Amino acid sequence: MIKLKIDNREVEVPAGTSVLKAAEAAGVKIPALCLHNELDHFSSCMLCLVKDGSGRLFPSCSVAVAEDMQIVTEDEEVREGRRMALALLLS
Repeated sequence: MIKLKIDNREVEVPAGTSVLKAAEAAGVKIPALCLHNELDHFSSCMLCLVKDGSGRLFPSCSVAVAEDMQIVTEDEEVREGRRMALALLLS
């Protein structure tokens, strides 16, 4: 089992779990177009952006959890990244 923090909530999930699925397990909602269980996660929509402890933005559906990972799902930088991704999808 991997221990990490998502929005300062301690979460423990199996190795190989995506950050998106770990957030769901913790009750944290992250917007994503690929949430349907029958669809593969290609990280093409980029709406599920989150930020790690170093400040790097990445799509939560395509990155597996790592021990002691620190994830931020809501702040201005994350919201701006999601706005830009949505604008690109709609253009």
